[in-house]
Amino acid sequence: MQNLLQENTSAMLLNYVMNNVHDSISLIEQYLDNNNTEYQVHGNNIEIYPLEKNVIRIKFNSSEIIIISQAKEYSFDKINNHFFSQLQSLIS
Repeated sequence: MQNLLQENTSAMLLNYVMNNVHDSISLIEQYLDNNNTEYQVHGNNIEIYPLEKNVIRIKFNSSEIIIISQAKEYSFDKINNHFFSQLQSLIS
């Protein structure tokens, strides 16, 4: 019984995390669409192609969201205004 409860809880948490990643990717896609920025989604990664700049990557893993530019990496624990401000500064 205990193992079954642990498996169900783990499955629910995994589903929650996966939905969060999916929801976060959707929010970022909407933001990029609204800013007329080209991008591609590959699984849990987004590649952004700003004009006249190098590719920017956004990677999702189990504990953080990472924006990777040529100069620096930026880590976030969630999608919020600070995340979008940093992204805007990189794509503009």
